[in-house]
Amino acid sequence: MKSKTKLSVVILEDEFFVASHLKGLVHSLGYNVHGLFKSGEEFLQETDWSFDAALVDVFLSKKLSGLDIGKLLNEKKKPFIFLTANQDKFTLKKAAALKPKSYIGKPFKDLDVEAALEILFLNQHPKIGVNGSFGIKEIAPSEILFIKTDKNYLDIVTQEGTFHHRSTLKDITQLLPDFFIQVNRFTIVNSYFIEQRNASQIKIAEYVIPISRNYRGVV
Repeated sequence: MKSKTKLSVVILEDEFFVASHLKGLVHSLGYNVHGLFKSGEEFLQETDWSFDAALVDVFLSKKLSGLDIGKLLNEKKKPFIFLTANQDKFTLKKAAALKPKSYIGKPFKDLDVEAALEILFLNQHPKIGVNGSFGIKEIAPSEILFIKTDKNYLDIVTQEGTFHHRSTLKDITQLLPDFFIQVNRFTIVNSYFIEQRNASQIKIAEYVIPISRNYRGVV
């Protein structure tokens, strides 16, 4: 499994204590803080645009506002989350028009930021085509509970049902995001759906899946 620190976040926040708290929080959640900027001007001067997502205060202290930065992020196809203490309808409408992945009011709870980042990254991954009842069906990786190999076929178990798809576990793993982990020779699971675990097995929904000895270190 690739480390979540491969996912990087930049923070644009001009309030020192809020910025410091966000930096520590984002790092504690397992993401890489690619940059911390107190203004839009500083961000544009120093960024290399190699980050995965941004947390942006709508009202930055200098000429460029968070709304201006949001427009540039859209042009660069970089997802972002807005933060602001201002809840007036005019600002909300302007912010909503830029289609941020989330909009968090201040003072915010740490859980709000955690959930917004999880949802943002969860929804960034392209759908994969599997064999459905009437041809190819597109499934988002976030919908998959786990995948189990059966010779040259796969049982792809989702919340909607199970799809029997011709492929190998190795090949489909190349199409899946980092939050899928292999727990035994025959099974990879969506780590977000793990409800319980012990040294030898995990529970996802009503399914109990064994963890092989060789894979216990990754779960």
